[in-house]
Amino acid sequence: MKDYLQIKDVNEMTIDELVGQTIMCGLPYDYLDNESKEFIKKYNIGNFILFARNYKDTNGMKKFMKDLYEFSLDNVSSFPLVSIDQEGGMVTRLFKDVTFPASPLTTSLSSVKDACLITGRIIGEDMMKLGLNLNLAPCLEINHELKSHLVNVRSYGYNKEMVIKGARSFIDGLHESNCLSCLKHFPGAGKSTKDSHLELPIIEDKKEDIMNEEMYPFLKLMDNDSIMSSHCLFKSFDDVPTTLSRKFLTDFLRGEVGFKGLVISDGMEMKAIYDHYGIEKGCIMALNAGCDILLVCHEKELQEKAINAVRNAVKNGEIDLEELKDKVRRINEAKKRTSVGLKKYLNFDKPYEIKEEDHRIMEDIVFSSFTLFYGKAPIYTKDALIYTPKAIVGSIVEDEFNSRDLTKALRKNFDNEIIEFNEETDFVNKQIEYINKNNVKDVIAYSYDAFKMNNQINLINELANQNINLYVVSLKGPMDRLLFKNIKNYSCLYEYTPNSIKCIIEQLKRNIKTNNFDFKI
Repeated sequence: MKDYLQIKDVNEMTIDELVGQTIMCGLPYDYLDNESKEFIKKYNIGNFILFARNYKDTNGMKKFMKDLYEFSLDNVSSFPLVSIDQEGGMVTRLFKDVTFPASPLTTSLSSVKDACLITGRIIGEDMMKLGLNLNLAPCLEINHELKSHLVNVRSYGYNKEMVIKGARSFIDGLHESNCLSCLKHFPGAGKSTKDSHLELPIIEDKKEDIMNEEMYPFLKLMDNDSIMSSHCLFKSFDDVPTTLSRKFLTDFLRGEVGFKGLVISDGMEMKAIYDHYGIEKGCIMALNAGCDILLVCHEKELQEKAINAVRNAVKNGEIDLEELKDKVRRINEAKKRTSVGLKKYLNFDKPYEIKEEDHRIMEDIVFSSFTLFYGKAPIYTKDALIYTPKAIVGSIVEDEFNSRDLTKALRKNFDNEIIEFNEETDFVNKQIEYINKNNVKDVIAYSYDAFKMNNQINLINELANQNINLYVVSLKGPMDRLLFKNIKNYSCLYEYTPNSIKCIIEQLKRNIKTNNFDFKI
């Protein structure tokens, strides 16, 4: 096979080439179109981030990556870092043909031994076989007391020890194939109630409290390929967001802590940066703060503005040229590390082969995460009334998948009356009337992000007051439990994915074994 894995020496690069290596751009399609080729060549783009929009199937991705690597070799003289957010669960960009990975909280709470490690290994191999060499995972946020809907199942646990244990194992799994990992979102935004995609979160906690809690998992996992900076503003460290703070990223992270890996910004188009600093000023500030790579994910116009602004800043001395070269040296070192795995796993001329054993292992991981909090797990009866939630995307970072329809799956497997939650004004009253009229005795209700749908909350709480056997199962972790009152039988899964739907079907058919929730939160 042609040697696609060449790396151009920093000392042979022009300023424009150096700048291009510090940019990680999104591309618009699931193939390399001519306009993107012109863009890559004009701006010497060195690295890329892909999303679900870039993925159709495995062989399509291999063709896409072969074209991208070949074009990069001919026009940029280095192979690219190609990243995705393959966290597992709802944040999954590769969702067809490959093994669908479990969510972080699923793997952390599964009774399958080494579930986090296995998931990292499977993800790493799948990515590297396709030419994707940087996984923007794991998240190190703590979901304190399993209450945060914002952090939700992207976290490995409800305390820092759980997060460290799960994340370290996941990283070890990725590294078996030399797939690079990225700790995010430094220094930990688990206590934030605001989404930096939409606004600027401001954290008021004391420095020592942040270091002893939110930042603690990062400090314990510093020997890592890369870190992604959060756009939260931590007032005890600086008066600008972490991504733009030299005090934070250079003086503290590089200087005091001694981190040697890559520092990657979160998306620079996100409103926490864009609304307050603009794309051009924000990118210059981020590089000067200590970021090595800037994520500019979506709009070509903003990508061009960012690159031109950085080029001009280097040429007029606003960005130090020697610091820029140091950034690219770190990028090249990361490329050297991952090239070892690419040489082993990546063969553009060989069709992607699905490993059925990995599918079975991942199903076992999800199945064995089914958790009984209290009471009893759902007991299926032929007359049971079942309520199901719609499959909605929970946040900007989550993906929509095919085959994620619990209502359809249940109707295919059972003859019961199955009703999907909706937001009609009289929905709750109609359901209570139906239950009384038909003398319903058993009800199973599946909740999902109930805080976004009042009728899930209202109906379940009303059902708890009826003379029925009510079983509630939350599909996205136990956060919904805080919204329900007087529930006697409560269970949960930690994702709404094809694998968790299979788990639900099997649970109803044969009442599969559940984990008892014995954590103290």
